[in-house]
Amino acid sequence: MRLRPLALAFCAAFAASPVSWAQMQLTSSAPASLETMSGGAGRSLTTRGIASGLKLGDEAILHAGVFADVGYDTNVFYGSNSQEGSGVLHVMPRLEITNAERDGSIPSGTYYDLVGSVDFVRYLSSNGAVTDQSAINPSLGGSAEFSSGQALSFSLSETFSRYQQAPYAATLSLTPPPPIIHDGNMASATLRFAPGGGRLRVMLRYTNLIDKYEGTYDSGSNMGNEGVLDIGWRWLPRTTIYAQVAQGAITYFNSGTSSSSSFPLRTLLGLRGLLTEKLSVNIAGGYNNAFYSSSLGGSPTSYGILAEINYTISTLTRAGLGYHHDFVNSPFLGQYYNMDAIYGTFQQMVASRVVTYLFGRYENRRFGTGRHDNNVMGGVALDYIVGKFLLAGASYSLNLNRTTTSGADQLDYTKHILLFRLGVMY
Repeated sequence: MRLRPLALAFCAAFAASPVSWAQMQLTSSAPASLETMSGGAGRSLTTRGIASGLKLGDEAILHAGVFADVGYDTNVFYGSNSQEGSGVLHVMPRLEITNAERDGSIPSGTYYDLVGSVDFVRYLSSNGAVTDQSAINPSLGGSAEFSSGQALSFSLSETFSRYQQAPYAATLSLTPPPPIIHDGNMASATLRFAPGGGRLRVMLRYTNLIDKYEGTYDSGSNMGNEGVLDIGWRWLPRTTIYAQVAQGAITYFNSGTSSSSSFPLRTLLGLRGLLTEKLSVNIAGGYNNAFYSSSLGGSPTSYGILAEINYTISTLTRAGLGYHHDFVNSPFLGQYYNMDAIYGTFQQMVASRVVTYLFGRYENRRFGTGRHDNNVMGGVALDYIVGKFLLAGASYSLNLNRTTTSGADQLDYTKHILLFRLGVMY
């Protein structure tokens, strides 16, 4: 049974996913693999791992692809009562240069991967306010790992992306309504050490994140720096007890903003790895604090909990369920919000060509201003690999928010997006 299309087939643009979860986050607050997938990222856009590509020299391979999605967005401006729907078109060319093998396997020694893509977004509407939300969203990134798979390794990564989102209905009193334009740049350096037989594993990482908002929303622009130390001890053959400490510093570029600098601290002590051949877990808890220089009332949650379970039903089918309690920095409302999230995913592949992906996520958010939100994200995608170079698929996503407290900042909306995709890759 050929598994080479597996990495390719989970593919969709983040444009079909909730923008709030697609944005970059610092390492400690960035969700684990299962949690990332629960926001729709499990259907990530990639061409690596397909048995093709143009050979560049002895090692490098160039992969290329272009994907087109066309469909309908029922609520472009996230309105509650008056909803403006529109057809939408995404065209996404993508280039990738890597020294990974054609099957996607990573070489020992030095490994690198460079990726560039552009999402051309066009709203198909007669309403000028809607068509003004059309955008060009580029993304460029790369990673390199030295002494990959060895006892001591060092890696570097860099990612830049621009994302333009239609404004929320509350801002539509401005004419024309300004889009939310977010530029994000994340760079990190990671050192890994696994002496002897690898029973002890140490990871040290530094991350710099620049969040730049353009125009009206520039008050939320900030920079985060964070150091993470993760120490794991292999208790059982494939089960590890680990401790993690992450200390960050978040500063805002505009001194006149109502948001203040903070120094988020997160600690975790837990268990991760395989309990059986098919069952794996990541269960941890610890102390949290944000140390804001000023407060609008209340305080971030003082503890963190992460509990995830993944079950591999078969070689081509897997499912996961998780819970996360934490706080999240909020540049525009109340400086932070406390979060309880329940999430899950399911993936199945049939005959190495048909891939089904389901995801869902519920969040209860409690902002520093006293506002409480219930947010639901979910969706389903189906992709079919046609021959070696063609892809056909469809996806549906839901984004729903309900504010349970009254006030001027109340945000209630329901958004459905249905997209059909065709892709060519090499």
